[in-house]
Amino acid sequence: MLKVLFLLLVLQSVFWVSAVFCQRAFSAGYDPDMGFSAGGREKHAYGYYMQGQQCERIGDVHNAVEFYRKSISAFPRVKEVHHALAKLLARTGSNEPAMAEFRTALNIDFNFVECRNNYGAFLKRLDKVDEAASQFRQCIQIDPKFPYAYYNLGLILKEKGDLEGAIENLEHCTRLKPDFAEAQEALGLCIFERASSGDLTTAAEKLQLAAKLLPKNPKIHYHLGIISSTQSNLDGGETEFRKALMCDPRFSAAHFELGKLRYYRGDLDRCLSELREAQNINPTYTDSQQYPALEPVKLKSLEANAFEFSGDLVKALETYQQLVAMRKSDALYAKHITELDKQIKQEIKSRKKKPLPYDPQEVDAFIAKGIEQYEDGDLEGARASFERAAELNPASFRATQNLCFVQEAQGDLNSAVATSQKAIPLNPRYDGAVYNLAYLLEKMNLPDDAARMYQNFRDMAQQYPYDPQHIIELQQNIIRAQKKEEFIRKRGY
Repeated sequence: MLKVLFLLLVLQSVFWVSAVFCQRAFSAGYDPDMGFSAGGREKHAYGYYMQGQQCERIGDVHNAVEFYRKSISAFPRVKEVHHALAKLLARTGSNEPAMAEFRTALNIDFNFVECRNNYGAFLKRLDKVDEAASQFRQCIQIDPKFPYAYYNLGLILKEKGDLEGAIENLEHCTRLKPDFAEAQEALGLCIFERASSGDLTTAAEKLQLAAKLLPKNPKIHYHLGIISSTQSNLDGGETEFRKALMCDPRFSAAHFELGKLRYYRGDLDRCLSELREAQNINPTYTDSQQYPALEPVKLKSLEANAFEFSGDLVKALETYQQLVAMRKSDALYAKHITELDKQIKQEIKSRKKKPLPYDPQEVDAFIAKGIEQYEDGDLEGARASFERAAELNPASFRATQNLCFVQEAQGDLNSAVATSQKAIPLNPRYDGAVYNLAYLLEKMNLPDDAARMYQNFRDMAQQYPYDPQHIIELQQNIIRAQKKEEFIRKRGY
């Protein structure tokens, strides 16, 4: 008895859906007074349509197309079937038939906004950008509360360089649909690209909302990392770059930015490991994911500096030679290559005359062990390894600087600053160690000391690695104090 009732309910639901399908078809303008039974044709058309839907769900594209076409042959004036067929043909690259089906659906119902929006997206994919924008604008005229048209139009305006127009449309989209993560992301990036420092906070807010909606989207975390770094929040930047790499370990630009950040935190070991990872990723994959492309000259330049300051002069020399080949000719690098070559030869002669009082491989082994322990969260073990490496070679910058990172991670900023100050004379030309000390002083709420150290970095490197606005604000107190002292000196009291 229960089985009979269940079958009756299923049949009732099928006939009800079929009736709705027929009603839509008739309301679309189909003339039933033709040489066949309209009701029979409608049922056949609906059956073919449902079979097409089922084939599409399981990935059987060929049969889905055939069933949609049979549905249209049985009952031609149903806009939903033409739309479904158009989307499927567009997805498979059958562009001309797809365009014909989109147009047929819109001829049946000019105000079919979902179809018009998809038609616009299809035209954009064919590089018919102006025609696509026209379709999206018509969608907005038909239904001003349809969010996806604002989103698609915003993307086109962004590509054309009209950031204000893009932001206006994307803001409208996110007001209509606040949980539209892709729109929140695009809006945040447009505001960031507008590039005024006052917009960075707003851009970060939009991207943070997008990150909540799409927590596994690596591009959102990457751009949040860029914004945090630009605002001199290197801890926040590192967190976001690491999140991006957790989402996709093959995100080469995130590896590069994390390596760059670690360079300016005085961390040559992790800088080099991240740059190595970035270069191991196939550029084809980067393009396929629409990730930011690497700039080879910038990467190699940073890598060459890192090798040189870490004491690996042979690899530094090889990397500088690669840079010269990439840049065709560069007198500055060519001169530096000659100097490095002389330095390598002098070191070889010196070691032959007077061997080192320690085993360099043993020191490197303790440093490598400490880094592994640090990454695993064993801070005490890492500290012991770095202290042992420094004991074997008191002049080891890498051992001393890594010990500084452990102390910082343990919350002992006073010791971290003292160790950083001790490390700088061991590698006096390395500007990243100076920047790191300035950052630590700022974390200790010593803005004047931090500002002076940032200025020392500026004198060494000639420019700041990130937006200097925050550092300039720190330096204002020192400038005011200097002006006050000068004023008192001139007046004599």
